[in-house]
Amino acid sequence: MKSAIFPEIVFRQEFAGFAEDPFVQALDFIRGKNSDFKRQYAATEAANLLKYRDFRTICDSLNADGITRFIPVKGMYVFNTIFANYLGLRPMSDIDLLFAPDEYKKLKKFLAKHPKFPASHGEHSFLEHGSEAMCVISGKTLTELHSRITTMPIAGIINEIFENIEEISDASGSRMFVPKTEYAVIVMLMHDYTASSLLNFSVRRLLEFYIVLSNSDLNKVLDIAHRFDLDRALEMQLFMIYTMLEKTFFPRNAFRICEEFGSIKKSTGGFHVKHPWKIHRKIFHGKTLPLGMKNYFASMIRETKAGMKFIEIFHR
Repeated sequence: MKSAIFPEIVFRQEFAGFAEDPFVQALDFIRGKNSDFKRQYAATEAANLLKYRDFRTICDSLNADGITRFIPVKGMYVFNTIFANYLGLRPMSDIDLLFAPDEYKKLKKFLAKHPKFPASHGEHSFLEHGSEAMCVISGKTLTELHSRITTMPIAGIINEIFENIEEISDASGSRMFVPKTEYAVIVMLMHDYTASSLLNFSVRRLLEFYIVLSNSDLNKVLDIAHRFDLDRALEMQLFMIYTMLEKTFFPRNAFRICEEFGSIKKSTGGFHVKHPWKIHRKIFHGKTLPLGMKNYFASMIRETKAGMKFIEIFHR
């Protein structure tokens, strides 16, 4: 096992219970320490491979229509990159794709041409993200087609992400674009801290972030976060990781203690945010009221027959 891929993870005594988390057990299994986890690991790998098949289906269709500037993010990103040799390490519930602005504009026409990717309604309609994502079904998998992976627009960041992508070949030999590791870290931050829910940070989410961060250049990540005013979001993430682990690869002076950290408390499966809107206000300087109103009205639309009809019309 390369320590550069998986940094040492030892919980502080008061967080020892986190070792029971399935993601932590899977990490132990691939290190040869938890043979009893083999069946669960194999089941996760099989489920992930089925989702990968659905991922390839929509990717191949997009490429065939000349839509090529998009990247997998979150689970499908690590599946095809850092976790490529450990496919049962973490389960995936859906597929997330982030599109360059010009390519995103082509998606309504693409979806109208390909009815095999029907719109997903209900809890995961495309209005779930304040209209920044179209949610469809590829095969049997919910697939979110994102314009910015966040409900809080951050000027210039999507263009910079697409200026920092690279082409890779995955295990099947298929080619795809992925973000450079430092930008994959930033995408994870954007998703976690600009989502309207912002309620909890599971052990898996934090440790996955830690693993991806350990494979990046921390100074570059700090610079990107500073330029796009994501300093506090990054510091909160580093604070929680530093709090639960005996030793981290990054130094204590990599983050500052901020008053909003007082809104975070330990929970059974990770950390719970007691007052998410207070944190939003601190991180985004009071810009969250329009975001809250937009998401409120989006949720109302989803819960009415007329609203669902509007979604169907919007997708045509």
